[in-house]
Amino acid sequence: MKTIHSLELEARIEANEPIEILDLRERCQFEKRYMPGAHSTPFNEFDAKTFVHSRELPLPEPLYLILERGKHAQIAAENIELRGLDNLIVVEGGMQGWEHNGLHVDRSHNVRTWITEHRKRLVDMGMTTETCNTGAL
Repeated sequence: MKTIHSLELEARIEANEPIEILDLRERCQFEKRYMPGAHSTPFNEFDAKTFVHSRELPLPEPLYLILERGKHAQIAAENIELRGLDNLIVVEGGMQGWEHNGLHVDRSHNVRTWITEHRKRLVDMGMTTETCNTGAL
């Protein structure tokens, strides 16, 4: 299993390399603080078969995984690899390590915006025909 130090990942982001980051923490944790550009899919909701069709980057490109701590992400990555995705890179130290290294964290994610964007993406990919009405949120 591959890992990457948070400072190295930040350098790749700053160099405008194509990066796809999947945050597998519980949604309430993600909403409080998250890495810029990360997508939230809680591990207990993760479905590899569906995810393969919703990737932003081509399948051969690496997928960076982050949880609260690096050890948890390694366990999650092992489970995801068993489901057929093998190009995973775990962010060492997780969100705790990211913040410990003084890297930027976005806070107070607007859930309504995220849900709207996520559902629109699913509609665009033909995975659902429903549009999102977030007025009740």
